[in-house]
Amino acid sequence: MSAPTFDLSGRRALVTGASRGIGRAIARGLAAAGADVLCVARSADALKETVTDAPVGSDRMDSFAADLRSEETIAQAIDTAVQGMGGLDILVNNAADDHDSSVVDTDFEVWRRVVQLNLDSCFLTCRAAAPHLLASEHGKVINVGSVLSHVAVRDNAAYISAKSGLAGLTRGLSLEWATKGVQVNLLCPGFIKTEMTQALWETEAGAAWVTNRTPMRRWGEPEDLVGPAVFLASSASDFMTGQSLVIDGGWTVH
Repeated sequence: MSAPTFDLSGRRALVTGASRGIGRAIARGLAAAGADVLCVARSADALKETVTDAPVGSDRMDSFAADLRSEETIAQAIDTAVQGMGGLDILVNNAADDHDSSVVDTDFEVWRRVVQLNLDSCFLTCRAAAPHLLASEHGKVINVGSVLSHVAVRDNAAYISAKSGLAGLTRGLSLEWATKGVQVNLLCPGFIKTEMTQALWETEAGAAWVTNRTPMRRWGEPEDLVGPAVFLASSASDFMTGQSLVIDGGWTVH
C-alpha cells in the first residue's frame, strides 16, 4: 500500500473569502501544495495582494472579485474558474461575516446579512459548482465552519445559527455525493487572529479570555489552518466525508 499523498499538482481550486485571514492562508497553502487557485472575494485590491505577495509566487494563482451574496456573481466566479483552469476539483467555502449582539438587539436585516454570507452563499456555490466537481476525479468541498458550529457563546446567535446550518449542509451534501466521488467536509477553526476577531484580540480582556480558555494557551494563526485544509483537499482524505475537523488548540475540549 502506497503512502498517502498531499500533493495537489494538477488540481484546480476555488477559495472564497481569499482576500484576508484564513481564506488567504488556505489559498496560498493550496497553491504551495501544487494546485491552481482562483481567489474570490469582494475586494479586488486585497485579492491582488493575496496573489502577488504569495510566497510561492503568483503563477498558479488568479483572482476574481465577486459579492458572494449574489447568485449571479457566484455563477460568474464558477465560470471564471472553469474557463481559466479547465475545470474544478476543490471548492473552499470560507467567506464569512459576523455580528455580536443579543437576539432581541439584532435587526432582522443584520441577521439576514450574516446568514446570507455564512450559509446561503455556500449552498449557492456548491450548487453552481456541482457539475464540475462531479465531473472531476478528485472532487472535494471544504466548508469553513467554526467551533461555533458545535458550541455556543453569548450574544452571537446569528453567526452561531449560520455556522451550525453550514454543518448541516455539509452532512446533507456529503450523503448526496458519497457515491459520486466527491467528499464534503467541514473545517472548524477556533479563535484565530484575523481582522474579523480583531475587536477581541486587540483588547487585554478579550485576548486573555481566549488564551485562558484554550489549553494550548495561545490564539490560532491563519497558517494553522493550512495543513488541515491541504489534507482535506488531497487524496489523503479520500475515505473521509461529512465530518468536522476542529482546529482550536483544545478550546472545545472543556
